[in-house]
Amino acid sequence: MTRLFSAIELPREVCDELAQRLGGARGAAPELTWAPPDRWHITLGFYGDREHADRRAVWFRAQAAGLRGCRLRLRAAGRFPGVLWVGVDTPDAEHGAALRRLAGVLGDQTDELAFVPHVTVARWRRGRGANDAAVAAAAALDGYCGQWWLTDEVVLYRSDLTPVGPVYTALDRVALSGAPGEQR
Repeated sequence: MTRLFSAIELPREVCDELAQRLGGARGAAPELTWAPPDRWHITLGFYGDREHADRRAVWFRAQAAGLRGCRLRLRAAGRFPGVLWVGVDTPDAEHGAALRRLAGVLGDQTDELAFVPHVTVARWRRGRGANDAAVAAAAALDGYCGQWWLTDEVVLYRSDLTPVGPVYTALDRVALSGAPGEQR
C-alpha cells in the first residue's frame, strides 16, 4: 500500500547529532524497534492512500507556495502509545506560529492543539516490558537539546510499506520563503 504525507526533513548534521545521543537510549531499551535516520522527519500532514499522488502533488505545491520557514531544534523526548519521539522546539512565538501554520496548511489541521511536532525515533508493541523500556529510553534522552536550523523547504513523500518497514520516497519539494526575522 502506498501512503502520502508531507514533512520537514532533518539536516544531516541534526541527524548525526541525534544518532549520537540515541546511542545511550538504545542501550537502555533494546526491546524497542528503532527507526533508522533515513526515516526521521517532522510530519506536517498525513494523507493516507485516499487519492492519486499526482493530484496530491498539485494540491501540495499550491498550498506550500509562499509559506514561511522557521527556526527549529530537537529537544527532549516523550511518548505516545507505541511511539517514542524527540520533540521540536522553536526560539519564540513567531517561529512557533510559522511551524503551526505549516502544519495547519499542509496538514489540513483544524485544531492547533492536535499538532505535536516531533520526530519518531522508536516504536514498540504494547506491553509492560516494552512500555518500561520506552520510559527508560525517554529518561535517557532527558535534557537533550540539539542545534538550531532553519527550515527552507517542505517535502511530499510517498511511503511504501515493505516487510522490513516503510520506504520513503520524496515526490516533490517546495522551497519556503524566509523565516521570521531572517533575511534571504
